[in-house]
Amino acid sequence: MKKKWVWLLFFLLIVEVALASFIFLNPFKTKEVAKTSSSSTEVTALSTETSSTSKEKTKWIESDTEISFPILMYHSLTEPEGNSLKVPPAEFKEHMKWLKDNGYYTLTPEEAYIVLTENKKPAEKIVWVTLDDGYLNNYTEGFPILKDLKMKATISYITSKLGSSSYFDLAQMKEMAQSDTINIESHTVSHLDLNTLEDSHITSELKDSKAWFDKELSQNTSLLCYPAGRYDERVQRIAEEVGYKMAITTEPGYAKKSDGLFALKRVRISPGYDGNAFGEFVTSYQ
Repeated sequence: MKKKWVWLLFFLLIVEVALASFIFLNPFKTKEVAKTSSSSTEVTALSTETSSTSKEKTKWIESDTEISFPILMYHSLTEPEGNSLKVPPAEFKEHMKWLKDNGYYTLTPEEAYIVLTENKKPAEKIVWVTLDDGYLNNYTEGFPILKDLKMKATISYITSKLGSSSYFDLAQMKEMAQSDTINIESHTVSHLDLNTLEDSHITSELKDSKAWFDKELSQNTSLLCYPAGRYDERVQRIAEEVGYKMAITTEPGYAKKSDGLFALKRVRISPGYDGNAFGEFVTSYQ
């Protein structure tokens, strides 16, 4: 009988010790979980703060006078062979390097719109590099040059040229559009002289092109490049009605808001300029 009592007391003692150990150790475990949770929250907060800071990196400079800036106009990047619309890739590289070395900030369409509508700029020296039509050499030659220099450009593409061997294809277009280097915008469907068309035809050329880019590139296409620079008041009105925010012309000069967002002037770049000659030409153009 005594043995039974001894075993019973021994059993109760073990249970009591186990229970005490659980109560004693568990708060530390709880604190550890709380600490881990707290650390996780701190990391999340830090991550959010870093992301927010990154978005606000660009410091915009407001101006008391109207801002004007060069929109450079290129087409094909190849040996000219007597064609003034063709610029050799080596010259294009020299031009971009001159801009980089001289502190120029290359704009996206979105940034250009802010400059024009809010009269502030993301850097003291700004330039908008544009290439018309969508030639394959824009992808094979221009894209790598711009990427290496960490510069940006906008290519206006003629959608009816998709599938032509002289123009970049959809996969190449998407690769560029998904980079931080190239924006793809509209050069209409068929590259017709818009000022010679009926209103309904103008509408389809502008609307169908924008809709195609919006769908294929998951974007809101904001820029229209007038084919051959031809437009009139009807074209401007319809462009705005179908959802474009700006349009670029072939008229010479620096771009500024007072000319109108649908009549932005550009600086045509022809072959034959090395880096320094290019810089002198662009800065004295106005």
